[in-house]
Amino acid sequence: MQFESGEEEFQSQHINYDKMIFPKKDLEQQPARIVERIYSYIQEHLENLDEIWVEWNGVVPFSQLRDILLQNSLRKLCKIQKVIHMADGLRTENLLGRTGAALPEQIANSDLSVVRNVNSIKDYKRIHRMLETINPGIAIYEMKNHKDLHKKLYGRRAYEDFYKQLSKGKEQPLGLFFVTILLIVSSYFIVGNFLENFGVPFNIIINIFIGIILQAFPFLLIGVILSSMIQVFVPQSFIERRFPKSLGWGMLVAILGGFCLPVCDCASIPIFRSLVRKGIPLPVAITFMTAAPVINPVVILSTYYAFSANLTVVMGRVVFGIVAAITIGISFTIKKSNNSKVLSGGTLDQIMCSCGCYEDSQSITSLSGKVGLLIRHSQVEFFSVGKYLVIGSFIASIIQALGTGSFITAQSGAGLAISIIVMMAMSFVLSLCSSSDAVVARSFANQFPLGAIMGFLVFGPMMDIKNVMMLSAGFSKGFIARLLLTSFVVCFTVVFIFARLGGI
Repeated sequence: MQFESGEEEFQSQHINYDKMIFPKKDLEQQPARIVERIYSYIQEHLENLDEIWVEWNGVVPFSQLRDILLQNSLRKLCKIQKVIHMADGLRTENLLGRTGAALPEQIANSDLSVVRNVNSIKDYKRIHRMLETINPGIAIYEMKNHKDLHKKLYGRRAYEDFYKQLSKGKEQPLGLFFVTILLIVSSYFIVGNFLENFGVPFNIIINIFIGIILQAFPFLLIGVILSSMIQVFVPQSFIERRFPKSLGWGMLVAILGGFCLPVCDCASIPIFRSLVRKGIPLPVAITFMTAAPVINPVVILSTYYAFSANLTVVMGRVVFGIVAAITIGISFTIKKSNNSKVLSGGTLDQIMCSCGCYEDSQSITSLSGKVGLLIRHSQVEFFSVGKYLVIGSFIASIIQALGTGSFITAQSGAGLAISIIVMMAMSFVLSLCSSSDAVVARSFANQFPLGAIMGFLVFGPMMDIKNVMMLSAGFSKGFIARLLLTSFVVCFTVVFIFARLGGI
């Protein structure tokens, strides 16, 4: 099936094939007729059909092809098995600037990309980086002619590997997730006893790891759903019209949002990413992300109970959190960073979504279509961010299993400043969920001054190992490094000054 005429006449070494051509005019004005023709043809030739190849129009969003194949009549007969993008090394970059969201959407949904018309290694590497930015992990091949197809990425005969990739089924995120869990469980029984015999506290590491994951995943799920709702149901135009234009009012809205939403640090990061994509000013979005896990109702309540209704600690955490969050946000007004520059995908990442949905998806107006988009977006983002949460949680569990004695020893006999730094460092490596970190902080109250405890309670929810790992799923390394350093310096300064002035 061809949805465009193309520059070359279709040719095949086989004679038992049929060709169907659909003009772009029919695609725009009579999509139902196209569905009817495809359905009738498949029904008529069902016993003789091996496969169907589709040449899609390069300036039409890929989501329209998906909508055609999801029609009730076609849904049970066919599905998209593989998507191949043919990239012209001489024209792709120019086309990206002239086709809106259609071309990057097609690249993002592709399983393979074949690059042709490349004149040098330098050009190939440039196109390779561009494709990887839009679709991380895509299999990329270079084609010099039909007999010389090789994949430079893996250094093996790409002609064979290319056809192997074509025949391989799509990887399902859910299936991959459960396979990973199965491997982890198997490793536990195989490796656990071996490591324990060498003095490695493997069982303790696993128990701590499971505890962190069980605490974090429900909040991550809440954050992903809220993030997806922002992405799917809140139009860009609505934010541009309604959101406060001034920095002051914007930060006030961010603080109120952080106070009202019962989300921990695991949930605030996906929401933060959606706010940045939707064009919310970066200082305002940062203020929300850093404030929400410190001042939300769940955290306030857990702190109240952990410290036996000590309102000084509760109010101190809220006030320090607000002051620190606003200061961190304001710091990003100095040497401003454009929203598109802090996203790992650059400008393209601001128009595209982790599930392959683009601004053209706003054309979906039905409730069922929006709900389907919400579910698909939530699923993809959950597994995308979740893997970084798992990695960060495992690193934190190892550090926790090795004990905190080194931190306590480091501050023994030290002054207030060193104690605050030690507790902030401890909060970073322990990577506790902000809804339960107050209990752990209370256990250190006998070894550390209250000012240091506040450093633990304020900085930990904003920045820790798992948060940095989750941020790396969608933001540039430079932005993450700046945010981490700024948060540390600001939190230390705020806590130290208030403690010195007798504020706590």
